[in-house]
Amino acid sequence: MKTRWMEHESASNNDIRDEIYRLLMGMKPGESICPSDAARGFGSKWRQLMTHVREVVTDMARDGAIEVTLRGELIDVEEVDLESIRGPLRIRLAPKPSDSH
Repeated sequence: MKTRWMEHESASNNDIRDEIYRLLMGMKPGESICPSDAARGFGSKWRQLMTHVREVVTDMARDGAIEVTLRGELIDVEEVDLESIRGPLRIRLAPKPSDSH
């Protein structure tokens, strides 16, 4: 499997954040990706990275950079641990403050 990143078992928070942004920046506003899309960017051992990816996603959502949804409903990462969720999680860029007016 050819990936943008070196094939390895671990990735830094910054590597994962960069991969999430790279994927999301290629999307139209409002479109989303699955957290596994970001993990797959690191190669065949992507499943081993899923807990780490969800941790980075949580941090990014807390910082207001992205939004996390489940079946179209916004998830509050302050109230819900993403590891406990079963179902199709999606992540998208958070609207800029000027976008919400």
